[in-house]
Amino acid sequence: MSFKICHFCGKMRLTSRVSQWTTPTRHHSGWSRWISSKVEIISPLSTEPSVFYPSLSFWLTGRSSVRGIYSLSTKWNQPTGYDTGIKVYHPVVKDKVPLILGQEKLAQWYACGPTVYDSAHIGHASSYIRQDIIRRIMGSVFDIDTTLVLGITDVDDKIINRSIETGQDINQMSRFYEAEFFSDMANLNVSPPSVVTRVTDHIPVIIDFINGIQQRGLAYKAQDGSVYFDVKEYGRYGVFVSHPDKDKDESSHKRSSQDFALWKACKPGEPHWESPWGRGRPGWHIECSAMASGIFGCNFDLHSGGEDLIFPHHENELAQSCAFHGNQQWVNYWLHTGHLFVSGQNEKMSKSLKNVITLSELLEEYTPNQFRMLCLLSNYRKKIEFGEERMKKAMSTMNAFNSLIKRCDSYVKGQIDCGDIPEAELFEKLHTTRRAVEKAFADDFNTPQALANLMRLVKFMNQLLGEEADREKESSVRSNAPVAAVGVYVKRLLKQLGLDIGRRKAEEETETHLQFYKAVETVVNSRSNIRDFAKDKKFMIEKAEEAGIPGDKAKALMKTLYKPLWEASDKIRKDILSNANVQINDAVEGSTWSIVDSKRSSQKLKEQQEGQKITIRGSEDEDSDGGRNSPHSSAR
Repeated sequence: MSFKICHFCGKMRLTSRVSQWTTPTRHHSGWSRWISSKVEIISPLSTEPSVFYPSLSFWLTGRSSVRGIYSLSTKWNQPTGYDTGIKVYHPVVKDKVPLILGQEKLAQWYACGPTVYDSAHIGHASSYIRQDIIRRIMGSVFDIDTTLVLGITDVDDKIINRSIETGQDINQMSRFYEAEFFSDMANLNVSPPSVVTRVTDHIPVIIDFINGIQQRGLAYKAQDGSVYFDVKEYGRYGVFVSHPDKDKDESSHKRSSQDFALWKACKPGEPHWESPWGRGRPGWHIECSAMASGIFGCNFDLHSGGEDLIFPHHENELAQSCAFHGNQQWVNYWLHTGHLFVSGQNEKMSKSLKNVITLSELLEEYTPNQFRMLCLLSNYRKKIEFGEERMKKAMSTMNAFNSLIKRCDSYVKGQIDCGDIPEAELFEKLHTTRRAVEKAFADDFNTPQALANLMRLVKFMNQLLGEEADREKESSVRSNAPVAAVGVYVKRLLKQLGLDIGRRKAEEETETHLQFYKAVETVVNSRSNIRDFAKDKKFMIEKAEEAGIPGDKAKALMKTLYKPLWEASDKIRKDILSNANVQINDAVEGSTWSIVDSKRSSQKLKEQQEGQKITIRGSEDEDSDGGRNSPHSSAR
């Protein structure tokens, strides 16, 4: 008997028929026996052995149970384990299949993260928001805890080229954009990953991974010092899409056009690491395989990314991972999000196409909730159209839900009076909606269908509480319980989808503060204009002389005429201090203002009322403070 051991989980590959017992590693819970040309596999979930007649060497895999026999003719095998009740689209099968996890209510999930050489745009954001929505639904609706590993590419051709172009240190640059990325995701209310992995932190693991593939005869070192994956020798390439071999470029060091780099020989000035093949750095695809396998082993539940990663990235990941582990199913389920494109454009949003909208530009026009709602209004696999009309739809949908929550709250507080509420009908409507929403979530995380079901409940409630309610008919008995239940459910569901209801209040408060700031600025500027006019002696004398009034009389007349302006100016200062805790400070260079606490403003007002004498003397009537306590200035 001969066998090979998986470096990560100890899984054994039997390579000859023998008539003796074999002992599995502790990682596996089944046991096997070769007898002549048949194999018995006994699972702890069954007392009866299943008999198979293999014509090829087979793989015994298992986490909590024996997972089955893989054959080269099968592209995907339905795993055994915990059935979540969710159907998810599988890009290999090209159909919806049951989502079955290796552990009960625990999901192992690896997501391809950003290549950190520039700021993220809204195309990136839409993908991570959609993945976050799925993760939230799994957790809050189906009670599934996810261990999400996010892989960060911090060394890559794009990063190296950007570093050379800008003259920035590659490590500092990549760390800056990584920090910016996580800050952006936090602003969009995307839940942080459980684990973050970086390529530069996993170089030894990556080298071992490549070495393992080469030892199996599925990788080769080329003349340029790079190491390539041998697609033809592997023999199972093209699981996601068929990709025929093209005529090999004679200048290429690869044996086939399909082969891809596992290790790139370094060029002058590039970052590099020592390896058995010489100095170099990892290829793009190998990093995810090594980092995910280093944490989850030879098989895990979910792998996600944008649809543009299906080929070549995920195709290559799958090939090299199965080659290393010696299995056929490295990942049980793949999730791919659709591209975002701008209305009127056919291409996806891409930095290379120079059609990007940055996140800062997005948030100048829309809120994180509104953009998330745009993502919710289409299935995660579908493309997203971004434009004014689509955003109006997202905003109106968000406003409808928020408005209902407020109306339910107002009704419970007794602020809305309408006809009698049909309690039994409303409770049944609520229960029907809950079942329909959960059914939609279980159907490949169908958020648009779930929101459509929720909107029907909103429209029904609007008939009871909204403008369509019979307001002339007073209710004999208030039905607070069912109305409150509807409000609580809608609010909870929106939170489950990552819509930050508390953020709306903060946004409203921010808008109120901005309006307050603008109002104070308007008052202070207008007051300054009045004061400037009242201080302009030259203008008064010129006009007096035109009217035949001597200069000495003009000054006296000016003091009499402008006295009401000075009094109004002082009254504005007192009133805005007492009513809004805004203190205005006048100085030669202009007027400034600041917000003070109520105790301080009361004391200041009391001092003024108790005898602070304000002499109206034009430009000499200025406080000596000079606005030292204020960051706000209306200096002219």
